[in-house]
Order: sequence, then C-alpha cells, then structure tokens
Amino acid sequence: MQAVKYFRILLAAAAVLVALGCARGPTVFINDEYNFQYVERVAVVPFDNLTSDQGAGNRVTRVFIADLLAEKAFDIVEPGEVSRVLEKFSTVRTSQLTQEQITAIGQDLKVQGIIFGNVTEMTSSRSGSAMVNTVTLVIRMVETETGATVWSATNTSGGRGFWGALFGGGDKSESEAIRDCVKGAVKTLIK
Repeated sequence: MQAVKYFRILLAAAAVLVALGCARGPTVFINDEYNFQYVERVAVVPFDNLTSDQGAGNRVTRVFIADLLAEKAFDIVEPGEVSRVLEKFSTVRTSQLTQEQITAIGQDLKVQGIIFGNVTEMTSSRSGSAMVNTVTLVIRMVETETGATVWSATNTSGGRGFWGALFGGGDKSESEAIRDCVKGAVKTLIK
C-alpha cells in the first residue's frame, strides 16, 4: 500500500514537471541600446495574413490595437490614417517596405515607431470531442529614424495543452486564443 502511495506522488510530480517543461512563453528581441522612453506615438500597420483563414490579419490587428490602447503606453495613430499613408507605397506585403519608405511613413504620421505583424498560424482542429484553436503571431516595432527593429516578439496561444489533453476540456475559442496571444506579445513590449 505504501509503494502505491509513493508511486502516485512520483507520478504527480512527474506530471507537474512535464507541464512546466511544456509551458512556453513568447520569443522576444529587445534592442538594449534603444531608449523606449522617447516613443510617444506609434502606428500599427495592418498585420499580414500568412494563413488560409481569410480575415485573420484584420481580426488580429483590431485586437492588438485595442490591447495596446488599453495599456495606455503610447498614442496610437487611427487605422484610417495609417491606411491613407500606406496607399502611397503600393506593396503586396508591408514587410517589403524599404528603410526610406519606413522613414517617410514615420514623418508623415509623426510617429517614433511603426508596428508590423504577421499572423503565421490560425487553425481550428478537432481533438476528441473538443475544438482546438491555435494562433501564432510574429510582431515587431521599427523605429522610424533609422528603420531598425527595436522590438520583436513571436507568440503562440491556444492548442490543447498538457492538462487539457490529459483530463479533457480547457479549450479556448478562437477569440480567446487571439486575445491571449496578443496579450502575451504586448506584455513583452510594455513592462
């Protein structure tokens, strides 16, 4: 009987260690030489959608702007103004903007930073009786004086997770997965 008790404790400890080992946070780059205190106003460029889910880029961009506004860390340029300025540079993807174009956009919008993003994964799949939604974002802020990236974060949210797979449940809706993914990325910028 005592051996069964120790086996259960050992099994529970192993499960906790596995769960902690599977937990991942965002991958983050921060330029240590850049002083973020000078960033007062930023523009958020509509996120590129690299998934087959039409509209994913627009949905994530709106959630990202709302979360950034809630943090009250920067003044945010209205999305319509950003679109108006971007029309001057007819590129397929905003990642194709040159350093000179980034500087020109910064001057036109009077911003110190421009935030670009990619939705690289937006999936819904069935796992047993539950729907599993996964979102992956790659976001970066470029300072407008030199066009250099000063912050970048890659974050994934959703998925089944260890405890959800083991005990069932714990599923996130697509909206919850998007909000969690955005919030995890924004927290790496706003400390």
